[in-house]
Amino acid sequence: MSGNLVYIGDVHLDRGQPEVDEFLAFLESLVLTTSRIVLMGDLFNIWLGRREMEQEHHHAVIRTFRELRQRGVVVRYVEGNRDYRIGPLYTGDALDDCSNQGLVDHFGGHSIFAIHGDLVNRADRQYRYWRAFSRSGLIWGVFNLVPEKSRLKLAEALAQRMGGTNLAYKGEFPEAAIREYSQQCMAAGHDIVVLGHFHVERLLQLTVEGDERRIFVLPEWKGSRRHLQISPDGQARMVSSG
Repeated sequence: MSGNLVYIGDVHLDRGQPEVDEFLAFLESLVLTTSRIVLMGDLFNIWLGRREMEQEHHHAVIRTFRELRQRGVVVRYVEGNRDYRIGPLYTGDALDDCSNQGLVDHFGGHSIFAIHGDLVNRADRQYRYWRAFSRSGLIWGVFNLVPEKSRLKLAEALAQRMGGTNLAYKGEFPEAAIREYSQQCMAAGHDIVVLGHFHVERLLQLTVEGDERRIFVLPEWKGSRRHLQISPDGQARMVSSG
């Protein structure tokens, strides 16, 4: 199947929100023009790699991903800070692949590296410690020992806790850190870097070995209805969704 490559930033869907149906309609609208979709993480307010933790809004989106794959669209996922061990459960089912280390696409003459972006700012040590702790095997094991009826409340408390981390860094766009991180990615051979997480839209440029290369920072989809589109001939641009 030929078509565009699409990158979608944080969506943060939650149960009972009208944006769930709107997002599903957006995905459906991509089918005729898109061959590959990359979700940049934090699709839901929280997404855990446990079937019993799926709620109706999870079911609806997961079901749509399966349908997209059946129709020939590749669906890839970069884990964000609100995603926990979803790769082993959903890869080969709702997702073609999933990574918390970033994904590479070679498309339209570009080498594109995509990663959520929550670890880009190395100065934010408090958040980095919390992220490592909350994802440790010990915490995951303890979580799975909690009675099933209590896990949802615990997961929602975790989502609220995530919203309270790194407040000192959320008010300022870390452009210098993003440029430094992206330059390292570009030194590895990538000419486009795509980031989510920061909920703002930015296009930054870097000169590496005499070539102009680009960094796309994607806005939150739910608030902006904007996404990155790369056409088979290599044109990369932010477009409005629908």
